[in-house]
Amino acid sequence: MKSYIKILAIVASLPLLGLGLAAMFAPSTMYDMLNLKPEGTFGINTVRADIGGMLVSSALMIWIGLWRGNPTWFSATILVMITLLVGRTISTIADGFTTAAIPAIAVEIYTVTVLYFAIRQTEEASAKK
Repeated sequence: MKSYIKILAIVASLPLLGLGLAAMFAPSTMYDMLNLKPEGTFGINTVRADIGGMLVSSALMIWIGLWRGNPTWFSATILVMITLLVGRTISTIADGFTTAAIPAIAVEIYTVTVLYFAIRQTEEASAKK
C-alpha cells in the first residue's frame, strides 16, 4: 500500500479516536457537541459504550488493518461508516436536514473513500506477489 494512503487512513482514524475517547472518558464534553441530554446512569453509559465504543473500535480497526496489511479490517470499518450514513439518511428523511450533521457526514464519507482505496491498493499489492 502506498504511503500516502496510509497517511490518509491515519488521518481518518484521528477524529474517530478523539471523539470516541472523549465520549468514553469525558462524556459530558459530548453533550453540547452532539446535542445529547442523557438521563441517568444508563444514558451516560450509552454515550460511553455505544458512541464511544463504536468510534474507538472504528479507529482501532483502521490501525489493525494498516499494521496487518489486511483489508478485511478496512471493510469492517467501511461497514460501520456506511451504516452511520444510512442512519443519517433515514434521519434526514424522517426528521429533516440539519447543517450540524455536515461535519459527521464529511468524516464518514472521507473514511469510506480512503479505506476503499486502501483496500484496492492492498489487494493489488497482494495480486502482484
